[in-house]
Amino acid sequence: MINYDNKNWFSFIFQHGSKHVEGMWWSVLLMGVLTSILVFLDLQTHLFHLDIDASFLTVVGLVLGLLLVFRTNSAYDKWWEGRKQLGALINTSRGLAVKLQNYLPEHIEQKNYKLHLIYAFAFTLKEHLRSGKFKNIEEEIPSKLLEGFRKAHHKPNFILFELGKEIYKLYEQKVITGEQLIILEKETQELMNILGACERIKNTPIPMAYALHLKRVLLVYSFSLPFVMVNKLGWWSVPIVLIIFYTMVGVELIGEEIEDPFGLDENDLPVDEICGKIKYNIKEIELY
Repeated sequence: MINYDNKNWFSFIFQHGSKHVEGMWWSVLLMGVLTSILVFLDLQTHLFHLDIDASFLTVVGLVLGLLLVFRTNSAYDKWWEGRKQLGALINTSRGLAVKLQNYLPEHIEQKNYKLHLIYAFAFTLKEHLRSGKFKNIEEEIPSKLLEGFRKAHHKPNFILFELGKEIYKLYEQKVITGEQLIILEKETQELMNILGACERIKNTPIPMAYALHLKRVLLVYSFSLPFVMVNKLGWWSVPIVLIIFYTMVGVELIGEEIEDPFGLDENDLPVDEICGKIKYNIKEIELY
């Protein structure tokens, strides 16, 4: 995630954007070349005359605007919902760690192991929502669980199962009361709810019908721009077309980039930093 200061307008608008949007420059260049060729053919060679009524762009632009608004709102809703779930992950992890630290006597063996499972879940959830390269986080998994962790198909579930099992053992050993067990199980269930919500965000893209129709209308609108502009603006139509093209396509590409908020793009959520914060906070709670 990019940290930025937008108070200084001039330095802000000229700084680099996301790599995804920067990758559209080849498309902008191609659009500029195409528009220049059409202008040259119309004004210099007179091989054909370009003149489409501007009302065509008005009608298509209205439909395109509605689709882009839906696309942007849908993508940002997923991004913001993802941020709320990660915030809930931080709060629930801290709360569960504090309760375990307070409920368990100092002499309880493997007290830190139970706290370790909490931040191990956060790191496992991160990779579960990304590439699934769990070898990258094996150092965050308790060593005695590594064999089972490697075999588990749904690894976040495995960590939560082990955490729930450890909590119930405390009740069986009469280390915690029934009321405390209910409280701890409620916190564990909240971690399960966060897992399910994040999976929903990750695995529910914009419906294909909307995505396909938007791209088709966007292409029709973009390639019709020169035919409307050339006759009225001449060579000035080239920069005007490029500005409109950059505006419309840029909105679509931004929506594509933030639609999966847990990824590795520059505008995605800071999942690595959040997992590191959870680990740091729990390590600190262990010292209380």
